Amino acid sequence: MTMTMTDPMALVGFVAFDSDGVELGEVEGVYMGAEEPEWAALLLPSGLFALVPLIEAEIYEDSIEVPFTAGEVASSPLQQADLLEDLTEDQEEQLSAYYSTASGTMPAATSEVASTAKEQSRQVASTAADHSQEVASTAKEEGQRVASTAKEQGQQVLRSTADQAGEVVVAAKAQAAEVADQASVQARNLLEETRSRIEEQSATGAQRLGQQLQELGEEALALSEGRPDEAPNVQGYVKRAANTLLDCADRAYGVSDDIQTRGIGGMLSDVQTFARRRPGVFLLGAAGLGLVAGRAVKASKDEGDGAEEAPALARRPTTTRGVR
Repeated sequence: MTMTMTDPMALVGFVAFDSDGVELGEVEGVYMGAEEPEWAALLLPSGLFALVPLIEAEIYEDSIEVPFTAGEVASSPLQQADLLEDLTEDQEEQLSAYYSTASGTMPAATSEVASTAKEQSRQVASTAADHSQEVASTAKEEGQRVASTAKEQGQQVLRSTADQAGEVVVAAKAQAAEVADQASVQARNLLEETRSRIEEQSATGAQRLGQQLQELGEEALALSEGRPDEAPNVQGYVKRAANTLLDCADRAYGVSDDIQTRGIGGMLSDVQTFARRRPGVFLLGAAGLGLVAGRAVKASKDEGDGAEEAPALARRPTTTRGVR
């Protein structure tokens, strides 16, 4: 190349000429090498794209000149109806082999470039493979180290968890035993306290009952001896009994008046009428009357037998005695 291009794609649109000055076609694409453009795609009059090497090509302001004839370019391999996106190594070797036999100016440079590119490709591939193996080995070792560390840490965590669980179980058992002991002691204390209160209340109640019975006995004795003021509790019961006796006396006086006024026949007629209307009440009344009459007869007989001398009531001592 006799002209250095800062932008290789600026060649697109240039007109290409052969070594005899015959126009070949316009440049439609450029394929780069390691550092410089190596191949140009020309649109031939046939409508196909042909690839020509840019090595030893003369580049001008708006045109390029390649050291090949129009016939050689028209017979070149890999002619396509569309532009190739990229060139493979095999395609470059095929083009280099063709143009090396087509002209004397191509072989050395093109072969050297192709050989250099191929060697560099092999070196790059070998370096990449070695680097990949090294990276894979390093990653494997790092993975094994991480896995071993994780395993050790997991075992430590398990051991620590087991130890902590054992300590928790022991502490829980100790606390449960302590709570059970405290509950047992509290239950015994509560039982003793309850028993003591019951015994205390029982003793107090018995003592109070004994005192009340003693007071009632003393009031009954005072009432029998004609001292009603000293028997305020018993006096009420005696008054109610007296009222009941007065009521019975009134009813007896009423019956007596009826007998004296109407005679026994009138009383029997009333009794028969009541018996027909309320037989159940009549039977109950007759039974009660018979019981009362029997007791009255027995009492009158006992009174006749012992009328000569009535024994005096024994007087109870007025001294107060506590209930045991």
